[in-house]
Amino acid sequence: MVVERVSSTRGASTVSETIRTECFDETPTRVVSGEGALESSRACLAGMGIEKALIVCGENVSKLPEVQQFALSCSGCVGVEVFCGAAPDPTDANVIEGARVGREFGAEMVMAIGGGSSMDCAKAIAAEIGKPGWIASQDRPGQPTSIEHQVPPIVCVPTTAGTGSEVNPFSVITFTQTQRKLVLNHEKLFPRCAVLDPRMLRSAPKEVRVAAGLDALTHAVESYVSLRATPETRVRAAEAIRGVAKYLARVADDAEDMQAQAGLQRAAMIASLSFAKTRLGIVHAMALPLSALFGVPHGVANAMLLPHGMRFNVEADLQGFADIAAYLGAPIEEGKVPEAAMAAPEAVTALAAEVGAPARMSEVGVEADAIERMADDAMQSAHVQVNPRGVTREDVAAIYRAAM
Repeated sequence: MVVERVSSTRGASTVSETIRTECFDETPTRVVSGEGALESSRACLAGMGIEKALIVCGENVSKLPEVQQFALSCSGCVGVEVFCGAAPDPTDANVIEGARVGREFGAEMVMAIGGGSSMDCAKAIAAEIGKPGWIASQDRPGQPTSIEHQVPPIVCVPTTAGTGSEVNPFSVITFTQTQRKLVLNHEKLFPRCAVLDPRMLRSAPKEVRVAAGLDALTHAVESYVSLRATPETRVRAAEAIRGVAKYLARVADDAEDMQAQAGLQRAAMIASLSFAKTRLGIVHAMALPLSALFGVPHGVANAMLLPHGMRFNVEADLQGFADIAAYLGAPIEEGKVPEAAMAAPEAVTALAAEVGAPARMSEVGVEADAIERMADDAMQSAHVQVNPRGVTREDVAAIYRAAM
């Protein structure tokens, strides 16, 4: 198979029907994309000089013919062990068990095949393989992630277009004893390689495709108005917003639309390049407790909270939200910045309704009497610090109530 290698500090590439490889300033991760990219990644594994690899995935993904065939095809060059215990919201227990399997097998590399949860789990498993007991020491809200040991190389193959975890150093893990869902962040968690094969997205059910796409949109929107945003990160975020607006409805309607799947997958990846530099904001801070306490999928939590978070923040960056409205295709009049800014959350609400996303927290089992606990937990997130508008615990509780 011919592989087109396109290296660019801006991520630019030529149009090609073959597989391409790209490099970006924002990440050390090499990105291989195109239909059939999964098969081509065997050469990537062989080039690492490893003999044994641990594949981390969820139970459903482990049954996919593409995954089973890939694992079988690797046997000629690399020994493979499959750990299919990555939960939809991975826990420290999943990490410990996966690392145990990897160590007993003698894994020299960890490969995630799955959605954001599997990729997050795989990153933490790799760090835990390098130092047993590491994950237990990271349940420290507001404290930086510490990794002083060597971590086996990580390769990510996303099966959803949402988190962009394949190109960032983040791993979201729920700690079972404290019921805290924390974001681990360390340069050693950057994947060595990301394999973006749109064919791997076809198996996800509609609700997963929708939640993932709205997660990517949340990343892009919050990054665009983050206090850490720069002209460069805003270029990335704008591209991602346009991509989600263009492709999400098509992907929701037809999982076999490979052009739309590839477009949405790229938008999710580009959004991740942006927020890896800027962090996010109040929406992500508030989404984490919904998943930790009620098991709400991360993308669903973001989708329900995003319009409310945008309405809270809009006064802090009228021009930024006016830009976002334009990228979403909202009908706006030139020169009317406040009106355009207010159109942004309404455009998100309309898109979410079009693709059938839940609109209220009560629809997914969130209980109002948990709002005070969730507000406390949300305020511990570092995302609050870069939110464009100053936020108090009372503000967070009010937004939760508005989203009920």
